[in-house]
Amino acid sequence: MTYNDIVILIPCHSLDDFPTELDEKEAESLLNAFAVAWHPELLATTRVIPSWHRSDEPPQFLTDRLLLVPKTAEDWLPYGWIEEAESNGATVVSGKIQRDEYSEAALAPLHSTEESSESETEKPDSPSIVELSADLVADFYALGFCYIQLELLTRCMHHFSSLDEATIQREAIAAADAALAHDEEAARAHLKACFEVLLENRERFYPIDCYLIDLCLVAPEWAKESFQEAIEDEQPLNILITAQDLETVAEQNPDLITVLKKSCDNRETEVIGGEREEIATPVIAVESLIWQLQAGSEKIRELSGRAPTTWARRRFGLASLLPMLLHRSGFHSALHLVLDDGIYPDYEQSKIHWEGADGTILDAYSRIPMSAEGAASYLRFPQRMAESMEEDQVGALMFARWPDVKSPFYQDMKRIHRYAPVLGSFVLLNDFFQDTESSGRHSSYDAREYLSPFLSQLVAMRKPDPLSRFIDCFQRHDEFMAGRWFQTVAQAIYGKPIQEPSLLELEAKVEDAHPDAEEQTIQGARTALDGFREAGVKKLADIILQGADSSQSGVLLLNSLSFNRRVVVDLPDFPFEPEPRDYIKATQFDGQRKQAVVEIPGAGFVWLQPGKKPAPAAKSNIPIGEPLLLRNEFFEVHIHEETGGIAQIKEYGRKPNRLSQQLSYRFPYQRNIPRPDPLGDWDEKTPYAAVRGVKAELTCAGPGMGEIVTTGELYDQVSDSPLATFRQTFQLWRGRPVLDVKIELDVQVQPEGNPWDHYYAARFAWGDSTASLTRSLLESAHAFQGERFEGPHYFEIAEGEERVTILNHGLPFHRKTGPRMLDSMLVVEGETRREFQFSIALNQNFPMQLARNAMVPAGQYASPAGPPRMGNQGWLFHVSASNVQITRVMDLKHDELRPEESRKGFAVRLLETEGVHRSIKLRCFKSPVSARQRDFQGKTVVELPVEEDAVLVEMSLYEIAEIEIFFEESN
Repeated sequence: MTYNDIVILIPCHSLDDFPTELDEKEAESLLNAFAVAWHPELLATTRVIPSWHRSDEPPQFLTDRLLLVPKTAEDWLPYGWIEEAESNGATVVSGKIQRDEYSEAALAPLHSTEESSESETEKPDSPSIVELSADLVADFYALGFCYIQLELLTRCMHHFSSLDEATIQREAIAAADAALAHDEEAARAHLKACFEVLLENRERFYPIDCYLIDLCLVAPEWAKESFQEAIEDEQPLNILITAQDLETVAEQNPDLITVLKKSCDNRETEVIGGEREEIATPVIAVESLIWQLQAGSEKIRELSGRAPTTWARRRFGLASLLPMLLHRSGFHSALHLVLDDGIYPDYEQSKIHWEGADGTILDAYSRIPMSAEGAASYLRFPQRMAESMEEDQVGALMFARWPDVKSPFYQDMKRIHRYAPVLGSFVLLNDFFQDTESSGRHSSYDAREYLSPFLSQLVAMRKPDPLSRFIDCFQRHDEFMAGRWFQTVAQAIYGKPIQEPSLLELEAKVEDAHPDAEEQTIQGARTALDGFREAGVKKLADIILQGADSSQSGVLLLNSLSFNRRVVVDLPDFPFEPEPRDYIKATQFDGQRKQAVVEIPGAGFVWLQPGKKPAPAAKSNIPIGEPLLLRNEFFEVHIHEETGGIAQIKEYGRKPNRLSQQLSYRFPYQRNIPRPDPLGDWDEKTPYAAVRGVKAELTCAGPGMGEIVTTGELYDQVSDSPLATFRQTFQLWRGRPVLDVKIELDVQVQPEGNPWDHYYAARFAWGDSTASLTRSLLESAHAFQGERFEGPHYFEIAEGEERVTILNHGLPFHRKTGPRMLDSMLVVEGETRREFQFSIALNQNFPMQLARNAMVPAGQYASPAGPPRMGNQGWLFHVSASNVQITRVMDLKHDELRPEESRKGFAVRLLETEGVHRSIKLRCFKSPVSARQRDFQGKTVVELPVEEDAVLVEMSLYEIAEIEIFFEESN
């Protein structure tokens, strides 16, 4: 038999209400019907191009018609219609999904006729079925797919179709005839003419270029033949891979890296990403993020031949500081989107100006990618592309995929692109951002709009220690950074190279031991760090104590932080209190402890010398500790006798309570607690457990330090069963406006499930529900919104000029449970740590200084010779503003403006922590002659003036700046 027409029955009344939300099988069946209808044998037989018809009122004239019925249209058909149509001479193909199923069913009647005719005429040497090139047939399918996509896109753009169907029909039939005649060159020429007609039609309603971005996600296990084929395909390919994964691929398959480098050189492939590993940004130290970007970019440049210019991640990793960090690391663009989970501002646009917290602007793509594998994505393609064309300055859509894509529609898109950019041109992201016009829209996203999914993911994956892994990581990093400071300052004083190979190797081990690292890697970092800080302390102490009087022993305290800090130091070898000095604020020498509170200058040192006899008794008649009460010159702390926590922290006089605290266990649901009062009319409803059996003991009453220890039990009020016992130790020193809290838990009932709803926590409450709330993120101050937030360093409550700062010691996840209540989570499912620390400070204006002081250990060196020749105290660096900190000392980098042989000096990295612009003066142990600010790659940002012995630096809010300081060459 032959066909005189091909009709696709659609599950709608017209293309205007064409379905876009179908499941995968139905979407695949529907789109494949339109593709297979353009098979060259069908076109050559019917001599017309396919048409469509609504399936609830199917065609009445049925003889010799081929009717394709997608699965989703079957329910629209009248009862018994298929049998009636077939009895009237129609061929109905229904219940099919795959293309080969459709084509086999549609061509079978044609082939059976040919075989019958051949048998009757006895021509056995003639082929009964035309053998066509599968690749050429796929091009016809792509034409059918493109045809329906363009028709749908036209309607989504609110235009009438003005397609030149006569030309399309003529060229398509000519292409089909050429295909059947095995003239593939002519067939493709006619197909190209068809695609050019379609392109001309699209340009009537969207006359400028639109773009398609092929984003290939790669992990080492996927770097196989399909990945190499994708690279060699010569179609613009964007590969998203971390530097570490790319390094693994290079080790496993060096030949693949050779292919990749060649493709990158030819500008056919681009590697995007930039980080060595996708660590838990932003719940990390900011120095770790900078290191990841620098190490990752360098490794990608080494392996692919080009440094990445577009930043992206598969895992959540967005933060408001990223535009500045990326820009200074050499990136000009980014993907502001998330491929796994997390909360972020998801305003979709193909090209935006992503404005960071400091004002840095980076081009970014923010439209959520479509799946290149799922048929439903291609069903929604016209609508999504129309949205981009209408709303964006640049029409563009992104397809995300793994290297091995099975979808025929993805192959259709590639084939269409080879003929004409009807639905868009595939481009590299670098070219997309460089060659397209900017939208002019500034998207300034605040830190409060982001929330990572890391805690929920860790618990869901049954990872151990989902909370304390962050505490441990901060401790390792802080120990390394302190040791690095002592080592590098010693090198800088002598004018030696700072980045020694051994130091770089150790830093790599520490940074590789991030919160998601394997235990073996973490243990390796711990081993490598053993003794590192102490060695750095000795190295710098030897320089400071050089030439000191050998007649007096003592202890040299070194400060690796660039601001004055008050630290509690242990002096076990001192027989008596150290000799009085202005910088010694308090001492506690008794039978249990020998400690002192000492103020150390920023980036400086002090010398402590043991006294020759006990210090005289304190003059104050007011003890620092009494039962349930601790006090010093700053505030007083009242301990609650029923909860074992803090009843109130308040200043003296008629001042209100500033903060209360207690431990608790949160159930995942509210419970009705029967009231003990028989006259009560209702039960109490609360998700929290209660405390009983509290005991409080005054363990130290001064003179320098007061300490109270409380113990008790958390229990379930409903079942009256114990949940955990606790021990809280509260320490308060004279001369130090900080209360230290140590928490010890003995857990009998482990929380399970959602960690944000079921946990042990330290609960804090304050009095003013309108107080301004701030937390730390990437070591700078940011507000937050919603219940859940991250803040590994601190949480601050400000009421006018009054401030309370809770220092978290690396504990990152917190939940606001009311207008004036906060839970800092201690134990969730999988957590094994049982000891935690908090510190609480009143009316301190620079909380990041407090947090760093609490977490970073000071250097302590016992010397038989002292004091230093330059005096009992001194500093090596000085920053004039308290909201700016020096984070590290570094080597100079290449500068074309200054020949290498004439440059003597070093660089420092500065961090602004409060979101405030400041003009600062930077001083060091030697007077500079010139200075410049560079980016992280060494390029000059601005030349800096030098005023007497200080470098003048303008620090914008949240800025991280690298300053190179130059000195005269010594003779």
